[in-house]
Amino acid sequence: MHFLKLGITALATGVLAALTMAPVPYTEARNAVVSKDWATAKTKLDAANAQAKTPADRLAIDRLRIVVATETKDAPLQISTLNSMLSSGLLTPDEMKQFEGAIIGVYADSGDEAKSVQAFRAYVDKYGGTAEQYAAIGNDAIKANDNATAVTYLTKAVEAEKAAGGKARENYYILLMKAHKQANEMDKYYAVEGQLIAAYPKEVYWRDLIAGRTQSEPKFGPAIRFDMFRAMRAAGVKLAPQEMRNAVSESKRRGLPNESVQILEPGIASGELNTPADQQDLKEAKATAAGDKASLTKEAADTKASASTLANIGEAMLSHGDNAKAIELIQAGIAKGIADPAELDIAKLHLGIAQYRAGQKDAAKATWAEVKADNGAASLAQSWTLLANVTP
Repeated sequence: MHFLKLGITALATGVLAALTMAPVPYTEARNAVVSKDWATAKTKLDAANAQAKTPADRLAIDRLRIVVATETKDAPLQISTLNSMLSSGLLTPDEMKQFEGAIIGVYADSGDEAKSVQAFRAYVDKYGGTAEQYAAIGNDAIKANDNATAVTYLTKAVEAEKAAGGKARENYYILLMKAHKQANEMDKYYAVEGQLIAAYPKEVYWRDLIAGRTQSEPKFGPAIRFDMFRAMRAAGVKLAPQEMRNAVSESKRRGLPNESVQILEPGIASGELNTPADQQDLKEAKATAAGDKASLTKEAADTKASASTLANIGEAMLSHGDNAKAIELIQAGIAKGIADPAELDIAKLHLGIAQYRAGQKDAAKATWAEVKADNGAASLAQSWTLLANVTP
């Protein structure tokens, strides 16, 4: 527990000179404390306590007893005395704050971590805390599997650092994600990961957000698989060799030879893709891509083309970098009416990508906001939106 221990001895000793009006045992106890005769002081304080008639008398005795308990490192006596003082109703607000803070360390030193944590949380709830203190409570709650408490305090830790004019510490986001994951709140887990990426756009976080969230969608499947790889590449995630081969397989299945080329060429050049099959895939993709765009233009001119066909041709134009034509064709397909809601959302995902690549960032984000399908399209739309927000 990270908490500043307060000066009990100094606080208690400061009142000794002022408390001169008292029964004989109290005066003798006071003199024993001044001379550091702790054994005598304990005996005389017990005798004085037996004669105490008012709460004020007992508080005066406790003020001496806490000095004795602290100096002799008598943790049980410290705890009982502090609790007695705190419940007296006679302490000033400043004293209450000091002693409520002090008992946290005493519980910890006595080995009662549970009560130390409880007292620490009560102190922070009452007086407010720093980001570090909120995070400490949250971390303790995670260890106790109290995920709701962990979320509450780690959220406060993040907000406190943001309010101070900076960005929250990376570890605070990671702890908050851990609490949500333990609570099986994966939507909230990924929402926090989005905040983490906005502050710390690291490849490892992008990979988890895009691949992890997309593949966890209930209806994730072949229709959206290549889009997952496309988003990962856009976010700067380095695909492993087998992921590259899987992406190529998906792009071939989708009829996107130019994107196959875009994956295969650098993979082969780096030596990561080094099999005869990789070389053959590149050769075939280049041959197909050469006449692909002209063929697509001809197909798009067919007035009988269905809404789905127009949207698919638009995606293919997107793969060739013709964003303007992609926007035109996908919008035409949407306007013509794509009956299947999931397919419609995939078309909107592609439209947003084309708009984003064409420099129409606001239009792209508005388009992605319409995507709701649980096949992975909505997750990818959110990832693209985040990418648009964190890149110039």
